[in-house]
This record gives sequence, C-alpha cells and structure tokens, in this order.
Amino acid sequence: MLDPILIVDESRLVREAIAKILLSCGVNKSAIACIENMDDAFEFAQFSPISLLICSDSYSDRNPRDFREQLVGILTTKALPLLILSQRTLDESKVPATPSFKVVQNNSISLYKPFKRQHVISALFALTQYDKFTPIVSNTTPEKIIINEAKITKPSILVVDDESSNIDVAAGNLRQYYQVIAAKSGEHALKIINNGKQKIELVLLDIMMPEMDGYQVCSMLKKNPKTTNIPIIFLSAKSEVADMKYGFELGAVDYITKPLNGDLLRARVATHMRLQQQNTALAEQVMMLQENAKLQEDIEKITQHDLKGPLNNILFETYRLTDKAAANSINKAVNNVVDMINNSLNLYKIEQDIYQLTPQRINLNQMINDAINAVSRVSKEKSLNITLTGFEQTQYIYAEPLLCLSIFNNLIKNAVEASQNSDSIMLSLAYEKGYVTFQVINNGVIPKALRATLFNKYTSSNHQTGTGLGTYSAKLMTEVQHGEIYFDIINEQQTLFVVKLPSA
Repeated sequence: MLDPILIVDESRLVREAIAKILLSCGVNKSAIACIENMDDAFEFAQFSPISLLICSDSYSDRNPRDFREQLVGILTTKALPLLILSQRTLDESKVPATPSFKVVQNNSISLYKPFKRQHVISALFALTQYDKFTPIVSNTTPEKIIINEAKITKPSILVVDDESSNIDVAAGNLRQYYQVIAAKSGEHALKIINNGKQKIELVLLDIMMPEMDGYQVCSMLKKNPKTTNIPIIFLSAKSEVADMKYGFELGAVDYITKPLNGDLLRARVATHMRLQQQNTALAEQVMMLQENAKLQEDIEKITQHDLKGPLNNILFETYRLTDKAAANSINKAVNNVVDMINNSLNLYKIEQDIYQLTPQRINLNQMINDAINAVSRVSKEKSLNITLTGFEQTQYIYAEPLLCLSIFNNLIKNAVEASQNSDSIMLSLAYEKGYVTFQVINNGVIPKALRATLFNKYTSSNHQTGTGLGTYSAKLMTEVQHGEIYFDIINEQQTLFVVKLPSA
C-alpha cells in the first residue's frame, strides 16, 4: 500500500486529471493528496508520509527538484521519486505511442505535454516499479488526458482607472495569471461587481478619478455585505502617509504607488490572492464545523431517544417485582442512567458555551449518600471503610441536580476504584463564606505525568482504559455552576479532591 501520493500543481484540472489516472490504476482515493502550492504541500508533508511526489515546474520561486530535497529533509525516507509535470509542450506528431523513459537526476522523470494516460502510467512504473503502474501494451491509441488551458478558470481581477494606459500596464503584467477586467470609472466598476456575472476576487482601484473617486468606491464596496470581503488595492500617485492611512481606514488591504512596477504589482497581487483563497477556505471550514456540530447535537438527541426506550421498559417492569427493596434499587439505578444520558448533551452545550443554567436548592448530604450507595457493591467487595465528617448538619447548595449527580458520582467512583482492599476513604462537608465544600481523600496518588493535564479532555487518571472524560466533565460542570474544583497530593500517599459550590 502506498503512502500518500502528493500532487502539486497550480491547475485544478491538471491535479484532477492526474488523480483520475492514479485511481484508474487502483490507487486508493485516501492515498492521493492534491495541493495547489508548494508552501501548503510542505506543511502537509510535516504531518504525513509521502511515497511519491508529482509536481509541476510552473512555480517561479522553487523548482521541483529543490522542493523534493526540502521534503526529503523532513521525511523519514531518503529517496522520494519525483515525476515532474513540465510546462513544455512537445509536437503531437513527435510524441511516441510507447515512450522510453530515462530516469535522470536522482530518481526523477520529466513528463511533457500533452499528458497521455499511457505515458503517465509508464513514467510512474519507471519511477516506482509498483505493480499497479505496470504499462498495458495495446494496439489501440492510448487515451489522452486533455487539459484545455482555455477552460481553466483564472481568478478575476477588476482594474479601475480612468486612464487607459494605466489599465494596459496593469493588465499586461497580470493577464498571464489572471482574468483581467477593466473599468474606466467608479460607477462602471460598481456595476460590474454588483451584477454578479463575474466573480471579482480582487480590485485594483485608482484613487483620482472624476465624479466618483476611489475612496468613494471603496467605501461603498465595504458597506455592502455581498462585496465587503473583496480585497482592494489602491493604485495612486498620491504617496503621502495621510493618503495611505485613509485608504487603509476605509478597508483597503494594500497601497501601490504609480508608476507601477511590474514585479512589485505581481508579487502584491499574488500575496493578497493567496490570502483571500485561504480566508475563503477557512470560512468554508468554519461552516463545515458548524454543520458538524449541529449534526453531533442531532445524533446525541437521537441516541438519547433510542436509549431511553428500553430503559423506560425496565422502569415499568420493576413494579412487577415482589422484592420491593430490589425494585427500588433498580428503579433508582435506571433513573441515574437516564440522567447521565441527558448529561451527555449538557456537556456538549457547556463546551460550546451555550448551556442555560437552571439551578435549584439541593440537599447535598442526600446526593452524596446516593453516590455512595451507587458504588456500595464494589466498596463491600474491597472491604473499604468510608468515613463521613460534617454530615451531622444538612448542607444545601444552589445548583443543578443532574450536573451535581455526575460530579459526585465520578469523584466517589474514582476514589473507590483507586483504593486497595481494606483502605479507608474520607468524605467531608463544610460551610465557608457562602460556599459548601466537599472533600474526598483516598489512598494512592495520581501519577506525576498526569497531574498537569488531569482536567484536560481525554486524560485518564486511575484507569488504564476509558474515555478519560470523568475529571474533565467534573471540572466543566462545576465551573458552569460558578463553583471550583481542584486536587492535591498529600505526602505522596493520598489524593485529595475538593469541590466548592454556592450555598443555598
């Protein structure tokens, strides 16, 4: 099985065409990574192995072989096969049906346009000797992967200037990489952008124009929610700091002074186009995360509904039992499970800071006794001695029963599971300055490696297995109720957990 095959090319159509060839050879879709630029590809390589690099030579800042050497520097592999997608085009009549590839310059091959399927596969086999790329000999003309450059959509840039010569200079420097649209007035520019026929991804805007100047155009674009995110670069002979400052205050992303320098113009435009694409991708990712969060909540609700059905049946059947003590015990345990199911969604809402707290007056003594009863079987099996201090006086807290039940059940259950046979567990209650403090002390200590992250998500304390959500959820549920939870190690022999909640 191949590690991810990395395809790096500015053209989406080229990337898709090469990926289709790989898929047709039986390469798993999850083993193909398509990336537009070298910087993003380099970042990808820092977190994923790569077995084969397919890279275009169209990038001006680095050539594919130098880029391959950079990747080898961070990968565990010493050799990384490289297939170079050359921008050079060979005469179609001179392209052989079955080419003979020569591996040159340290395990790399250059492949020239037009990219034919059979040629791509042959080159890949020559590089990797991988069975999936074994060339198929056929008398028929091999299928050609046609990349119609005219159909490749280039990003659209609007150049706004009342002087045709300035538009010509800007267009001449950018036309190779972008679709350049011209407007000779502010009114015309707004009309082009607002009609929606062209998706304008960046505006080069002159300031000094009759009737409506560039500042006015920029202001109107930024006030419109549909156009506010379009990057605007001012082009002007005005080079005073005050002019530039005003332009940035209106929302421009950059300022280039005339006469235009072609290299500077291309570099600035490329930078802001890349930033815009990254912002767009980030916005799409945020939207996807929001949709996933909504889906998670929906799944939680469905799960709750499906689990509650059989639990409700158990509750109904307990009334048929003749042993009323056993029936009451089962009834109470099942109700606790139902409460925990409800809490799973509550925990998610607390994490998202959307939980609506509805506290009430709670008898804390009774709640802790219920938590002790819940672990009574294990306590008896281990012959544990649970001592209570401060329970002679009833303490009331102002909190939510479901959240508190989860907190105290977790802490007491953890103390019982961490204790050895015949150990003692000490539980205490005390009132102090508007808060009721609960403490649990048990023998055994939390490993030093876990102490700093004990309240983090998925950190396990006393368990070798499990989700590690106990202390994490206890912290969230305590703090959302305006309380405090912490732990301490006593003489490296005992663990102390403390929970403080508002007194009622």
